[in-house]
Amino acid sequence: MVIGHAGALMAAMLLFGQADEPRYIFVNNAPGIVWDQNSPESITRAMFDEIRGTARVPENTQLRLGVSFVWSVLQSPPETTVAGVRRFLALSEETGMPVLVNFDVCNWWEQRPDLWNWWDAAQPGYDPKNAENVEWTGWTPDTAVKVCWRNWGSQLRVAPAPNLMSPRVMAAQLDGLRPALAAVAEWYQALPRDRRWLLGGVKLGHEASIGVNAFHYPDGNSYLEQHRNDSSHDPTTGFQPGKGWHGGLAVLGHAALKSAGFKDSGEVTAADVAEVVRRHLELLCKAAHDAGFSKDLVYTHEGGTFAPWEKNLPFEAAFNQYGTPGWSFYGVDPSQVALLRDALDKSGRGRWAAVEWWWGGPDKQAWLAHFRSALDFRDCRFIDVYNWNCGYELRKETAGLEALRELFTTWQKN
Repeated sequence: MVIGHAGALMAAMLLFGQADEPRYIFVNNAPGIVWDQNSPESITRAMFDEIRGTARVPENTQLRLGVSFVWSVLQSPPETTVAGVRRFLALSEETGMPVLVNFDVCNWWEQRPDLWNWWDAAQPGYDPKNAENVEWTGWTPDTAVKVCWRNWGSQLRVAPAPNLMSPRVMAAQLDGLRPALAAVAEWYQALPRDRRWLLGGVKLGHEASIGVNAFHYPDGNSYLEQHRNDSSHDPTTGFQPGKGWHGGLAVLGHAALKSAGFKDSGEVTAADVAEVVRRHLELLCKAAHDAGFSKDLVYTHEGGTFAPWEKNLPFEAAFNQYGTPGWSFYGVDPSQVALLRDALDKSGRGRWAAVEWWWGGPDKQAWLAHFRSALDFRDCRFIDVYNWNCGYELRKETAGLEALRELFTTWQKN
């Protein structure tokens, strides 16, 4: 029987079964601090050596320390992304440190005004039809947003929230993603079987959601129209989790729901948005599947899941047939989240990952307990600590580093 390239690659990948897999603690090297995705030459061995030399964890073949990095595929030409990914993978092989390769297709797309500039003829990319590519506050294109806001430590203006179901947006995302996935697949296939643990996974969808990481204030367009280059007049209340999945702000999701043929009137609910996000993540994971990856190497990253859990996006959006579910957890024990337990039970799956994680503590024992609370819950494959060198900085957390050393000293497979 003749097996095509993708089929042969998948067969090779499936040889690396769950029985051989380690678990991982990854630490994320924040984009733009030392490594710049638009300058592949900035991705050097020094960061791998710094993490290993500072953490100083003992060798444990059942638990591996690795490095993660996020590429925003709409912010660089595909060939630049591929060049950076190839350097990252080569350094993994050179240093013997595993990697988690993260691809963000929806948060940062400032470099693609050809997709989102629907209103300003004086600026690059202008096309009124681009209103179909951004989110709306109502069911018609005249409610398209011109600006959104994000708060990852402090509030800033960002490009309009993308319509996750726009054919043009989806095509651009996949055009950026597919060559990078092919580069990872080629590298993985070439690894000796006994070194395939160097790839901890490919993560797709960086906190994928609607109205969370690109939220829109009521009458939000007016702030850009009246104060184009001055954000000091913008509201600062931000996203408020206790006020529902939309954070008490303008309700987005209309454009995606309408483009998907899912809904074109009435109220937009958390369940509606979750279904759109699920379809979006499934599309990304299908691209990884087509590149030859088994679902055990592909991880989703759903956003909008936080306390009060029942008022925000449900965990189910992270599940699809082509990938393994993942979510962010800050300062919380996943095993204590009833809705997460229910979602895993209903899916019939135990395998998952804490694809973005931080839970510090006053001392080594607190840190150690927090690491274990995630790793010991169901079949957690890895924790990705955010970050090594930005915001919360693991490199500066003496107690956290001491806890890691003890964790690696004592860890055994359950």
